[in-house]
Amino acid sequence: MKLPDTWKCHICGEERPDERISVFTKPWVINGQTVGSQNIRYCNDRPACIEGAKDSSLDFSFPKAGEE
Repeated sequence: MKLPDTWKCHICGEERPDERISVFTKPWVINGQTVGSQNIRYCNDRPACIEGAKDSSLDFSFPKAGEE
């Protein structure tokens, strides 16, 4: 199986070459228990994307308690 030559950054949304994309893995914690993990692709040569991937408030899947 051949992997793609480009990947879409989850932070800026731009399609980038494989060597310019890295992955930050963030645990999914629900009710104090880790139930899985989330892989966030980001541009490894753009400070805003690097910081965005590590931002603890970034959540693609579940709203935080009290948020609608």
